[in-house]
Amino acid sequence: MRKIVLTIVASTVFAAHSGAQSVKIDSSYANWYYQQRLEYFQKMPPVKKAIIFLGNSITERGEWQEILSDSKFPVVNRGIGGDNSFGILARMDEVLRARPKAIFLMDGINDQFRKLPQEVSINNYRRIIRKIKAVSPKTRIYLESALPINETMTSEPYTKGRNALVPKLNKMLQELAKEEQVTYIDICPLF
Repeated sequence: MRKIVLTIVASTVFAAHSGAQSVKIDSSYANWYYQQRLEYFQKMPPVKKAIIFLGNSITERGEWQEILSDSKFPVVNRGIGGDNSFGILARMDEVLRARPKAIFLMDGINDQFRKLPQEVSINNYRRIIRKIKAVSPKTRIYLESALPINETMTSEPYTKGRNALVPKLNKMLQELAKEEQVTYIDICPLF
């Protein structure tokens, strides 16, 4: 009888999985520009007790050192244009090597461009946050809302219609920040 039950269970599991559609996820990130920026960061000396801005092109293009010129702590920009949550997760060792004072994390829109399921993005954020807590527990974590883009300024078809996903992603980020007990900063209303 036990053998029959096991056979039925195994057959059911096999049938359920064989008919299931698998979702293809584009987890690529390491293009030539990403590699170039990462090598540049790795050659720089670690800056102790820095405030790090970590993210994609929005972060990379910010003049954080100038904006925060009166900061008591050094300010470091670790943005890479085109980066996504997989790329940020992959470079956390470099980001954490000097045990930063604080990390401001902004990402998400490039994940949306790649049509990544938002649950995948949130899981990557969770992994990033937990890595920071494990490696550098004194680091303050500030999770920033994802920003939409100005679709009229780009002709790239992959960007069209993706802004509609940003409010849901930001709600999920806010919930994640609460779960992980980190500070959420909603900067969307400013844009």
